[in-house]
Amino acid sequence: MSQLIINGKLFVAFICLFILASCSNYGTKVTFPDHKGEVYYKGDGVTEADAKAVGKFLESQQFFLKDDKKRSVQISKDSGRVKARFVVDEKALATIPNVDESFALMGALMSKEVFNNTPVDVVFTDEFFKDIKTIPYKAGALAAVNVREEINQMQKKEYNKNTLYYTKDIPNEEADTISAYLVKNGFFTKDGNNDLIVAKNPGNGFHVSFLIKASFANEEGLQKADNFGKEMKRDLFANVPLEFEVLNENLESVKTFNY
Repeated sequence: MSQLIINGKLFVAFICLFILASCSNYGTKVTFPDHKGEVYYKGDGVTEADAKAVGKFLESQQFFLKDDKKRSVQISKDSGRVKARFVVDEKALATIPNVDESFALMGALMSKEVFNNTPVDVVFTDEFFKDIKTIPYKAGALAAVNVREEINQMQKKEYNKNTLYYTKDIPNEEADTISAYLVKNGFFTKDGNNDLIVAKNPGNGFHVSFLIKASFANEEGLQKADNFGKEMKRDLFANVPLEFEVLNENLESVKTFNY
């Protein structure tokens, strides 16, 4: 299991350390008054307004920071897809856990918030905007973004480093019962770092989700998850349908059990 990060900020600005080399072929540059971030737009299909919107988006994600570091991004469009190129330091990239997944989320969120769901491929580049590696747009990452947004609207109860997230239509007394059950049954432990997400389904019943590490996403691990879901069904949701969903650390669905 793993602790869920729900603040919605993909805080990876420190990896962009190179100063963009001087050249006139990068496109048209847009700068911003509050920081040294810059967005270039190049070619047909992208505009100054798009570049400004990308800049504002990167501010909201705390990628463009109010410090003295210049961070350079270029946007272009190819075959109906947006290419968002980020100047990066490869050595710094190598030190960041799950960096590709973080930028996949960045691309998915940019797709949704800036480009009206047009796929956004994230590209790592050198200081000449020469491609190093492409992180293709992932529809699953967009689903994860939606899950993240839903969780941000939920209430929560904490037990040490464990957290129960629950929708506002679930009474606090019911959430207390669920939380106490998780402690009693060892899911929430004193030194644990686990999360459980509980929501009411629009029709009838409940949807419960929890995160697993990649090493747990195998036949044995999913069988343990199934057993846990069956226990919750029996002890907490005996009279209503229960959907029990396993998520990976990027909030992407691994498997759903229905009881």
